Parts: sequence; structure tokens; C-alpha cells
Amino acid sequence: MSLCHGRINLGLVVSLLGSILTLPLNKRVHWWLGVGFVLLATIHTWQHRRQFTHYLHKERHEMDLASLVVNSSTKVKFFLQQTQVLHYMPGRVRLFSQHLLNNQAVARQVSEHLEAIPEIKSFTVNAATGSLLIHYSPEDISQNPLLRDIEKLVAEQYGR
Repeated sequence: MSLCHGRINLGLVVSLLGSILTLPLNKRVHWWLGVGFVLLATIHTWQHRRQFTHYLHKERHEMDLASLVVNSSTKVKFFLQQTQVLHYMPGRVRLFSQHLLNNQAVARQVSEHLEAIPEIKSFTVNAATGSLLIHYSPEDISQNPLLRDIEKLVAEQYGR
């Protein structure tokens, strides 16, 4: 027997039928039958708790593996999509990201990524305010895809 995506447990069906059939009988029989079925339902719930935990760990592991497959340029593009330009001058841009706000882990990832880009002269990541200040040479924009994406973001949002 199946109902939607799961199976109907034989114990639960028997408990429902037993409860319905013992209603016209003695109250004590009905009460003890109810206690027995509550115990069976508790055991049944306990069994599914283990199974649910197993599936949850399996799903979390698969999600972790999927995040490893996504390359850093995809992560950066997603980050830039969620970013606003606060201020811009050629060679200097201040960005704001809700993901960065009060999130030290994201701030650390952004810092590690920006440190690896030689065209960036200096940068400041502030997780407390959610801002990111980047100093770069305007001549180096064509050499780096991240700087090109930032310039495109500036053109779209800041109206350069």
C-alpha cells in the first residue's frame, strides 16, 4: 500500500482500525489499546528519526560536494549579482553586499579571492558594514575578468 510518496505502515492502519472497533466496547479495553498503539507509534517515530537523520546527512554531503564543483568564478559572479555599488571613481569602487554583512566567513572568502588578483592594488573588506572597498589601476581592467565584471556592475547600477 502506498499513500503519496510514502508507505502506509501496517501498525498505524491496525491502530486506527483497533481504535474504531473498540469504541463501542469497554472503555478500559479502548484505553489500553490506545496506550499500546501510542507505544507502537513512538517506536515507529523513533525508527523514522534515524532514517531521516541518515537522509539529512546524505543530502548535506551531496550539497557539500556540489559546492566544490562550482568554480570560484561562478561564486564571484553570484556574489556580484547580489552586490550594490555605493561609490565609484576610476580606480576605486565601494560595494555593498547583504551576504557580507555580519558574516566573517564570507568576508574571509572574499579576502582570499581578492588577494589572488594581482591587478588589485589594495582592498578593505568590512563585514560589520557589509562593504568592500577596492583600489585598482583603471588600465588593468581589460586584463582581469573580475574587474571587467565590476565595471559592468558600475555601468548598470551607478549610471557611469
